Amino acid sequence: MSAQQLTYLVTGASRGLGLEFVKQLSAKGHIVIATARDPTKAEALVSLIDYEKVIGVALDTTDQSSVKAAFEKIKTIAPHGIDVLINNSGISGPASETALTATADQYLDVFKTNVVGTSNVTQAALPLLRQKDTRKIINISSIVGSIKLNVHGATMPYYGVSKAGENYLTKALSASLAEEKFIVVAVHPGWVQTDMGGQKAPLKAEESIAGMVEQIEKLTQEKNGAYFDYTGESLPY
Repeated sequence: MSAQQLTYLVTGASRGLGLEFVKQLSAKGHIVIATARDPTKAEALVSLIDYEKVIGVALDTTDQSSVKAAFEKIKTIAPHGIDVLINNSGISGPASETALTATADQYLDVFKTNVVGTSNVTQAALPLLRQKDTRKIINISSIVGSIKLNVHGATMPYYGVSKAGENYLTKALSASLAEEKFIVVAVHPGWVQTDMGGQKAPLKAEESIAGMVEQIEKLTQEKNGAYFDYTGESLPY
């Protein structure tokens, strides 16, 4: 149990990293508003929903009408605001493509989820975040989005371009919200054993999330605009 009960909003909570965030944060005694396109169809999430510490809300981050409806509900769930927004929802697109074979439709599909979806939710969440002093926005990014490191070379253009875009959005939000004492960061969860990461990944979701939760809890204003991994190691944009 954490010393102070906070209210978290986690997107993409039906499986993988999002689901593990819900498990670990609720186990610490926090209130978690867990969103997914249809929470009722996510058995693992349904098993956690108790309408006290874990509340499920239907939300398609790419659909403005869905975002609006979801936040009307979230306002009634958390009338005093939310402390931390975790923008976890994301997709990767085909990993085998290169910049020479990538298609416009795939670029747009991945970018819409990973960048526009993050923007949609963040803008809708700001009034609730402003009600609290915590004011943390956590964008789950990837080392693949680091232009300087370019870890995948010619491959994964959809994911890499979208995560570079999400990183830029993180920096832009951190600058725009700095005077209001927000802390906006991009976090690389590591290569994790999830549907997206695959079973060859070296990290289990439990380890990745435990590390990220620790980093989130100790964030200070000085970290606003930072980009780092689940252990706290800084990454270059």
